[in-house]
Amino acid sequence: MPNSNADRQEWETGYRTTELRANALGLSAVVMQGVTHIAPAVGVVLSIQFITSLAGVTTPLSYLFAFFIVLLLGASLTQLAKHLPSAGGYYTYLSRTVHPRAGFLTAWLYFLYDPTCPAINLAFMGFFFESTLKAEWGITWFKWWLFFLIGTAFVTFFIYRGIKISTRTVVILGVSEIAIVVALAIFGLFSPGPGGLNFSSYNPGNALTTNGLFLGVVFSIFSFTGFEAVAPLAEESQNPRRLLPRGIMYSILIMGAFYLFCSWAIMVGWGTHRIPGFISSAENPVFVLAKHLWGGAWILIFLAVINSIFAVSIACSNAATRVFYRMAETGSLPKSLAKVHPKYGTPVNAVLLMTFLTLAIGLGLGFWIGPDQEFFTLGVAITLSLAAVYSLGNLGVVRYYWRERRSEFNIWLHLVFPVVSTAALGYVCYKSLNPLPALPVGAAPWIALGMLVIGVIVVFAISWTGREEWLRKAGAVYEGDVQQPAAIGEPPGGPPPTGPPGEAG
Repeated sequence: MPNSNADRQEWETGYRTTELRANALGLSAVVMQGVTHIAPAVGVVLSIQFITSLAGVTTPLSYLFAFFIVLLLGASLTQLAKHLPSAGGYYTYLSRTVHPRAGFLTAWLYFLYDPTCPAINLAFMGFFFESTLKAEWGITWFKWWLFFLIGTAFVTFFIYRGIKISTRTVVILGVSEIAIVVALAIFGLFSPGPGGLNFSSYNPGNALTTNGLFLGVVFSIFSFTGFEAVAPLAEESQNPRRLLPRGIMYSILIMGAFYLFCSWAIMVGWGTHRIPGFISSAENPVFVLAKHLWGGAWILIFLAVINSIFAVSIACSNAATRVFYRMAETGSLPKSLAKVHPKYGTPVNAVLLMTFLTLAIGLGLGFWIGPDQEFFTLGVAITLSLAAVYSLGNLGVVRYYWRERRSEFNIWLHLVFPVVSTAALGYVCYKSLNPLPALPVGAAPWIALGMLVIGVIVVFAISWTGREEWLRKAGAVYEGDVQQPAAIGEPPGGPPPTGPPGEAG
């Protein structure tokens, strides 16, 4: 035992500020982390009009193509998650399977994703909230940035208080939003608009343009992104090698069924013969449909979207702060970001950093280009960056199983799926950007490319100076690194040393 109360306090503080709360999450919480990160109601209610402006009546087909690609990506990701459980997610996977430089570059591109998602989602919801209040009730004093500030405070509270309370919150919010949107979709099928009940949405010949269809697929992939957010919960999940792969695949399958059914049913409910009106509607067309079918109960859809925004913002923040924590643990970020709250078991400084980033990005871009354009432009840029991350992850799967687990190598899981999904990502991204869409969405590929180039420069600069020790630590989190919970009051691995910290015996 430590020789004094001060020594004991030092040991307890050091332990409590370096470990996340193990075994806190079961399968349902892990699955809902992925589902709510994907944001069901946002993916339909707020995105479908934009996707339809690109793909026309074939919007459900865009979701279908995206679903197939994401399903293959998810199957590949599970092959790393079951052997390399870590809060670092792709950062750890690439560091371990390809090279620490690849892991750092992946994390660099990742900074365009989860760390920005709460900002762009809350800003866009603020814009949507302001517009709805003005259109429906004539309220003009409530501005988007006010909703943004309230939402940021709400999200920060839950991610600061602990992983259990935040995941319980997203489960409740996620189930509610899915139920409401599915109910509207069912009503749409029973009361179809002009064109009746048909499957024209799944005929690629009905697309407005080939370029538009593929750009719709890219944004639909963005609507699916979030399944990989399950991975950063590895160190807080029960039996992560079993739960994480299941959580990843279940979240993709649930959301695939949700998007394919709801997007098609909403097209049918509106009327497949009057899609131009859907695209040009000044009011959100899903709201218009809900008012037509439900009357005053349309407000349930509005509440579902608010639920979805809060849920995805909490899920994104949970994922981002866990990656910040793991990068700090390995030395890639300042060590202070690895500090864990002694009571709540959350990476407290990483939470504060996340709140700062949310405020800076959301308000900065929102006042510059507008919160709506911030959402669509960064949405495409994020998808393009993630295409690179997913492709690198696929490379990691092939290398890892061919070189280190040859006895487990499966031609489909460890070669065909990674290669096909990578090729599909590349083809879809190319077709969507040739020719470039109009500004500001047209700036998205340059944002993604600029982020990649800066990351490559940083990696080469670190390599040139020879100071790569902190990069090499990134690959240290691998098989067996996730420790089993110790007895209450003991650190992982058993009781504390019997002498003062730093001494043996």
